[in-house]
Amino acid sequence: MKRGSFVVGFLTGLLVVGVTTTAYAAGIMAERSTHRVFVDGREVQMEAYRIKGNNYVKLRDIGEQVGFNVYWDSVNGCVQVESGKPYTGEAPAKAEPNKPESQPEPTAPANDADVDAMKQDIIDRTNALRKENGIAALTTSDKLMQAAQVRADEMAAHTVYSHTRPDGQKFNTITDCPYMAENIHRIADWTLSEQTLAEQAVADWNASTTHHKNMLNPKLSEIGIGLARGVNDNGNPCWYCVQLFLYDGYSISWVDTPTNK
Repeated sequence: MKRGSFVVGFLTGLLVVGVTTTAYAAGIMAERSTHRVFVDGREVQMEAYRIKGNNYVKLRDIGEQVGFNVYWDSVNGCVQVESGKPYTGEAPAKAEPNKPESQPEPTAPANDADVDAMKQDIIDRTNALRKENGIAALTTSDKLMQAAQVRADEMAAHTVYSHTRPDGQKFNTITDCPYMAENIHRIADWTLSEQTLAEQAVADWNASTTHHKNMLNPKLSEIGIGLARGVNDNGNPCWYCVQLFLYDGYSISWVDTPTNK
């Protein structure tokens, strides 16, 4: 016989709860059936009752033996049958409406020392490129490092990835000395499976003509690095990375605060 079919003449239906060996309900007599039940040629045990010459079993029992789900839907006040799902007897869990999808946790460093180490790694890799090309190493200054961090912070705070500041000013208004160059990068966490942040940032800058030119410009003598956590336009956690360069012979005495739009 086909899977899920029963012996000819064996009818199925829902039983009134509480029926025992012989019972009466609204003048109808029900007694326990002695007929055997087979599914796919295999005898199975199901509690059955005879009413007016017909055999009745619980739909739940059929679902369990044949292989489909049956449950009481308390919301709609009815019995639900799911033919393509295995029997559990339970209603499926309802998804919470308007529940936002979980976002990956930012892989932020444990402390400021880790951020400082990444900044130094970017500086070292940049100077390694300059050395390979016979160009003097860049030095750092507290003011230029501070300025680069402000640029990273304001981009991350406003999800603005641009050489133009969030309030519309040029990037070189970040200090009182406009004689600067800037490299920026926005790196999503999911792209960092095979490289460190410093490796990817410097490699990508080096592959870009304009950014490569800044890193190897012999007229630039100082470097500052800024790193800030944020999200990109798609809402993915990412790093905002900034390289600020100062032209030789110039100095900085003042650094602006992060700007608002």
